[in-house]
Amino acid sequence: MTRIATLTIGFAAALTLVGTAVAQEKFKAEIRKIDVDSTKTPDFNVSSGVKLIRSKPEDWIQIDVTFNIDSNSKSDFVDNLELKFYVLPKSAQKDFLKLYSTTIKHVDVLKQKDYHSAVYFSPNSLARMYGKTKTTNPNDLWVAVEMYAGGELVGGEVTDGKSSEWWRRKDVPQDTSMLRPKSKTPFSVLFYDAFAETRD
Repeated sequence: MTRIATLTIGFAAALTLVGTAVAQEKFKAEIRKIDVDSTKTPDFNVSSGVKLIRSKPEDWIQIDVTFNIDSNSKSDFVDNLELKFYVLPKSAQKDFLKLYSTTIKHVDVLKQKDYHSAVYFSPNSLARMYGKTKTTNPNDLWVAVEMYAGGELVGGEVTDGKSSEWWRRKDVPQDTSMLRPKSKTPFSVLFYDAFAETRD
C-alpha cells in the first residue's frame, strides 16, 4: 500500500471518530424564565469635551430569557448555541399583525451557569406596530423561544398559546427585521457578564 493511500485511510478513520464523538454528545437545556417588559432608553453620562445632545428617553420592549445548558462532552463550554425568538403581537395595527422572529447565536457558553439572552423592539418599531399615540403593553405580546445546540432542538418555552404552536405557523406574514439583538441597542454594554456572548 502506498504512503498516500495509508494517509487517506488514516484521515478517513479520524473523520469517522470525530463524527461519532459529535453524534454522541447529548445536551440538557432549560429555559427558566421569559420576561417581557417595557423599559426606557438608558441615559449615560459622558465627558471629555463631548457635546451633549439631550433627548427624552423613549419606550422599548425587552424580551429577556434566563437559561442554562449542560452536555456530556469533556469541554466546559458549549459552542454553536442558538436561541430562536418568536413574537406575536395580538393587537398591532393590521399591516403589522405578523410573526416576528430572529435568531441569536451564542458562543463560549459555560455549562451549568445561568445566562441571559435578550431581544428588543425599538421605540420606532413599536410606533409602527401600534401607532405612535398608543402605549405599548408588554402583556400584548406572545413569546416563544427555542434553543438549539449542534443543530438539535434541546429546549424551549412559551408565554402564551402553547397548545396551538402558533410560532410554527407558515400561513401568517413573517418579519425578521424588527427584533434587535442586545448588541444592536443602547443596552449593549449593560450587565455584560450576565449575558451569553454572541457572534454578532
